Amino acid sequence: MKVGFIGLGQMGRAMAERLLEAGHELVVYNRSAEAARGLADKGATVAGEASGALDTEVVVTMLSDDAAIEAVWIGGELVKRMTPSCVHLNMATVSLAMGKRLAQMHKDAGSQYVSAPVFGRPNAAAAGQLDIVAAGAGVALERCKPLFAVLGKQSFIIGAEPWLANIVKIARNFLLATVVESLGEAFALVRKSGVEPALFFKIITATSFNAPVYKSYGQRMVEKDFEPTFALNLGLKDVMLALDAGAATGVPLPTADLMRERHIDAIAAGFGEKDWAALGEYIAQNAGLR
Repeated sequence: MKVGFIGLGQMGRAMAERLLEAGHELVVYNRSAEAARGLADKGATVAGEASGALDTEVVVTMLSDDAAIEAVWIGGELVKRMTPSCVHLNMATVSLAMGKRLAQMHKDAGSQYVSAPVFGRPNAAAAGQLDIVAAGAGVALERCKPLFAVLGKQSFIIGAEPWLANIVKIARNFLLATVVESLGEAFALVRKSGVEPALFFKIITATSFNAPVYKSYGQRMVEKDFEPTFALNLGLKDVMLALDAGAATGVPLPTADLMRERHIDAIAAGFGEKDWAALGEYIAQNAGLR
């Protein structure tokens, strides 16, 4: 399949490489041209501007946030420049407001649009082990499914309204934020009482909390491995997306209010560029532990 790919950050680059390895023909674009050069060496065609990725069967966007979408996709009026046969597959995490805005723009233009945000870090993307949540019209979804099969270990179809996938991603990331926070608090509690964090980690992951999220973030906290693959300041972005979605839908999220303050304090203390698991270290230091 001929695929356009716009946005080559850590996640986007890993996903694009995976599609190339699977034999898809890629036309890639990134605002910083340096990110695209490595993909050119692997067989991708590098477009000089974003619109160059539109003459394809599916154009994937993996832009970093709402501002990047505003600058590249909306500012470039790309929805008006798509061919009727092309499907826009947005796989980035965006706000509920932006998700609804993109869906309406495509509806007004009569163009095909699927929202399919992903769960997983760049290493999962490189291995084709992402979890994908997708929503959109049936015909457009069918076009995208071969790409889902390459990029993900499983995919979930939410419904025909594309923005439904965005609210699922936001709610899931909000829940993930509560796990990181509660893990950090629990580790600080047992450490302050003299229990070895590694032993506590073994106990919780061998009993009720035998789940990947507790294992991955717990392991990082025990080993103090804070080399970022998903930075703490991006965790704050996810908390803010949840708060904005809650305000828009009339759903109070008091836990998110508390976590917003915790994340801001941790960033102010210098943890913003470290991995999200470093929130646990901030909590420990705040409790007088070193």
